[in-house]
Amino acid sequence: MIKDIENGLEELKTKSLKTIQCETAMKWAGRAIAAHLLKRPSTEITEFAHEAIEHAALCGVPNVLETIRAAFDEIGVEI
Repeated sequence: MIKDIENGLEELKTKSLKTIQCETAMKWAGRAIAAHLLKRPSTEITEFAHEAIEHAALCGVPNVLETIRAAFDEIGVEI
């Protein structure tokens, strides 16, 4: 836990909330696509995909949301 706090402190010194939300959206999208490719349970894929969409909306950069939706459509991840 201490390492996580240290990582959080370092991150917050250099990144805005907007940047963190955008990066988090992409990370969750990557998880959703990876879970889909690994044929993980659909509930898991859906949870990851929903987190990606939520963080993309919160980051406020239209291109992030559009990129994630396009990737999900291309791979076949349903939201």
